[in-house]
Amino acid sequence: MQLKDMLYVNYLVPRGRVAGILPEELRPAVVDEENTFLSLVIFKGNTANAFHIPAPPIPFDQVNIRTYVVDPQSGKTAVYFIKCGINGRFITFMYKTLSGMPVEHCPFRITGGADRVGNYGNYLVEGSWHGPFTIAAAEIAPAIEALDPFGCVDEALQYLMNPTAGFYHARGSLRRLEIFHEPSKPKVCRAVHVDFPHLEELGLLSAKEIGKPHNLLLVPYTPFEIFLPPTKEEKLQ
Repeated sequence: MQLKDMLYVNYLVPRGRVAGILPEELRPAVVDEENTFLSLVIFKGNTANAFHIPAPPIPFDQVNIRTYVVDPQSGKTAVYFIKCGINGRFITFMYKTLSGMPVEHCPFRITGGADRVGNYGNYLVEGSWHGPFTIAAAEIAPAIEALDPFGCVDEALQYLMNPTAGFYHARGSLRRLEIFHEPSKPKVCRAVHVDFPHLEELGLLSAKEIGKPHNLLLVPYTPFEIFLPPTKEEKLQ
């Protein structure tokens, strides 16, 4: 899978905010003994070489709402997908069929990408997912140098961007996806405007919190592999 213009809108929230929506097999991955992160991740993509099955490349633009958990198998940070929205109706149906993930159709458009020298001065995404949403961002640094509350950049990226396992709940059980991509090298952005009412509707953030994310990180391009089929995560005894 080829992903581009990949924006992470990250919120630092109390662990209890997400603990109640997690399956019993998972617990939040905390970063400072009491808080965890909640993220919106938005990207353009296509399915070239995505699922290790013969298939033509299909547009795969996605918005997902995710948080971070402790992998019961490895003890490392993993992703838990709370909800996923996909732009095209056909790929929404295909991905739901292949993975079992309860994805939804979510029409949106990303405009204002990189300029001729690779600077993202005017990133804009507009769409509709249980109501209209808008996110506008602007690049402020070509690379991340530090990010509180993490002790170092590598720790921050391993937590937010580079987990190799993802979980979601489907068909009455917890499912596990294995993923692979090269370590991310994000740019740093500032939030010009963030309006995403579905986060408030889900009880995850207030309208005021939505407009003030902790940080925004942007990856211009990355190849990304998903290993299907997903596996059913057995409960630890």
